[in-house]
Amino acid sequence: MTVAIIAGNALLIASALFLAGRSYRVGEKYDHTASVVISLSAAFIACSGAGSLLLQGTDQDSVTFRRLLDNLAYFAAIPLIASAMFDYAWKKDWSRAAWGRWLLVLFALFELCRRSEVGVTYSQACAGLSALALLISCLRMQPLITKAAGTASAIAIAVSTLVYSQASLMPHLADPALYHSVFAVALILLSIALGKEKLP
Repeated sequence: MTVAIIAGNALLIASALFLAGRSYRVGEKYDHTASVVISLSAAFIACSGAGSLLLQGTDQDSVTFRRLLDNLAYFAAIPLIASAMFDYAWKKDWSRAAWGRWLLVLFALFELCRRSEVGVTYSQACAGLSALALLISCLRMQPLITKAAGTASAIAIAVSTLVYSQASLMPHLADPALYHSVFAVALILLSIALGKEKLP
């Protein structure tokens, strides 16, 4: 493992934990479920980063667990964050039960696409739609700094997932160090956006 990969993972873990802590405090203070969802999603991402650092074994158990954590971050956490920002922007205030059902739908879609051998296409579609949903949601929010930081976060997520991840639209540019680093920047920008958003 190179120094760049270690640094990228460390930055991702730190930014994910920061976002998780900030969102959890907001969720507890305002009894806001979407904030708790973002906190949980950020925790998934932090676990994925930790798995990449700590699970370096080549045995089947280590590889399987590392892949499970990566899939949880990519196919559950990212869509959940985008959905939670949609909830923020349109003041939907979905219930915990609704969020639980949505998570089950995400798991089912992933498994269906994996078994249908269209996993890469689904990965790209999932990332693209999540980034687009995040962008549209942040543009609807106030104040201006929330729009700016949220828009930059959506762009960073799109770049990290569609350019530098294993599901890259340009496979020759795939780079785990850049994927984790740009993803970490996206989470930091999202933390800034959420820090300025006023809940009712």
